[in-house]
Amino acid sequence: MVKISPSYRSAFARMHSRSRDEKQQCGAVNCLAIFIAFVVAVSVGADAQVHAADAASSANNSGDLAAAAGAVQRISAHRGSSHDRPENTIAAIERAIEAGATAVEIDVRTSRDGKLVIMHDAKVDRTTSGSGRVNDLTWPELAALDAGTWFGTEYHSERVLSLDQALQVCRGRIDVQLDLKEEGVAYANQIVAAVKVYGEPARTIAAVRTVEQSRQLKERLPEMKTLIFLRQKKQLDAFLTADVNYLRPQIAWIENDPTLLTKIRQAGAKIHFDATTGTPEKVLPLLKYHPESLLCDDPGQLVKTLAQLQAKK
Repeated sequence: MVKISPSYRSAFARMHSRSRDEKQQCGAVNCLAIFIAFVVAVSVGADAQVHAADAASSANNSGDLAAAAGAVQRISAHRGSSHDRPENTIAAIERAIEAGATAVEIDVRTSRDGKLVIMHDAKVDRTTSGSGRVNDLTWPELAALDAGTWFGTEYHSERVLSLDQALQVCRGRIDVQLDLKEEGVAYANQIVAAVKVYGEPARTIAAVRTVEQSRQLKERLPEMKTLIFLRQKKQLDAFLTADVNYLRPQIAWIENDPTLLTKIRQAGAKIHFDATTGTPEKVLPLLKYHPESLLCDDPGQLVKTLAQLQAKK
């Protein structure tokens, strides 16, 4: 019988103990590895579900945006295509038509001798070669002014337009949105007379200043539509009662009271917003409210933006 010395026995015991500990450690490592693999698998599955949900949401959002973009019925060129042409001139109107706008917005004031003229500012200084208030200048004086060189020397031949001239340029080609800068019965009568003779009443929208002005125009020319840039929420009911066709509410009002849009549309009015440059960053926030009408300085860009959004459907 072989005898094992105490020193060997002790060494063997230590070796056996170490082997058992290593096995336990290996087992623990294996368990940890399996657990990690499980967690990773679950995480990957969860991520896949999240990504799938995000993709579905994105697709739905794209569909919503495409539908909202397609619901825009009016693209109104602000003072014509004022981004790339001198505002309120024939050049700006022609460019708006070329760019695909459905309406051209122009501003109407009265000269000293009673002629309706197209000018945004109360004074001619900013956009013409002259100076002074529109109301203080006669039509011959206004008609002689250079209304294009301030924007670019290539537009030196552009002149201040009368409402009659502007309506004739647009007739049969594009809707007209009149931004009425003045008020009164005499002014309303002049507007109506000009639209009847030189324009197309059913293709004309008047941006009014008051409920009374809207009623004056509707009584004289029922085919003409009206629009209001609403600045006080308390005026909403009065304008809806006056059968305004387009209404621009403040975004903050809608955010605070989402039922406001429903109320406006149930009354028969449509939503109008200012899309300024017409770029996606300006248009996307507005499409959330499904506006039927958008005003823009650059109608060509707005047409492009809406087309791109519709293509994503």
